[in-house]
Amino acid sequence: MQLITSLDIRNSEYLSKNRLISYHHQLRLIFSLGNQVKNILEIGIFNSLLTDILKNNRYNVTTADIDPNLNPEIILDLTKDFSLPKDKFDAIVLFQVLEHFPYEQSEQALKKLGIATKKFLVISIPYCTQYLTFQIKTSFSGRPRHLLLNVPKFWSKKPVCNQHYWEMGLKGYPKKRILNSVANAGLTVKQEFLDPTYPYHYFLVLEKTNNT
Repeated sequence: MQLITSLDIRNSEYLSKNRLISYHHQLRLIFSLGNQVKNILEIGIFNSLLTDILKNNRYNVTTADIDPNLNPEIILDLTKDFSLPKDKFDAIVLFQVLEHFPYEQSEQALKKLGIATKKFLVISIPYCTQYLTFQIKTSFSGRPRHLLLNVPKFWSKKPVCNQHYWEMGLKGYPKKRILNSVANAGLTVKQEFLDPTYPYHYFLVLEKTNNT
């Protein structure tokens, strides 16, 4: 897996409008868990934006990443045999991370993270579809209304990003397969969400089952 700091990506390029939409939902979903979550492990950090906002909202955040150049508190390679303190973190969060290594390794990482988390795992993964979105917004209607028509690209094996090994919706990776992997990791889906204005990022709030 190529380290993100080796790609020469500047924050000005990375923080696109769509990326900021994704950050908004990352925070919203974490906040929705309320007082159940205080201690968070954030895996895959690149910049400190999410970390800083969470800390400013009085969360205890520990950072982890494979890339030592990002100065994470924990150097963590999810493709290797790793271990984390069990029941230390109320939530483990990782957004757009699992697709960066082969699916079988993603499944194994999901199982280990399911064991390590005390309560929740909050993730996002790429959802490769052909889509059409309609938005209606007026000055007197309040929140905009959306109609989303999307079809998974089940006929294709090519991810949108060349750094990805797989994306949900592609041939061989239907949503059912991902949900089966979630269940096999001892996790249940508490929430699932995609923003119709940017449906490429698919969010899952996963809750640890009692027997994990």
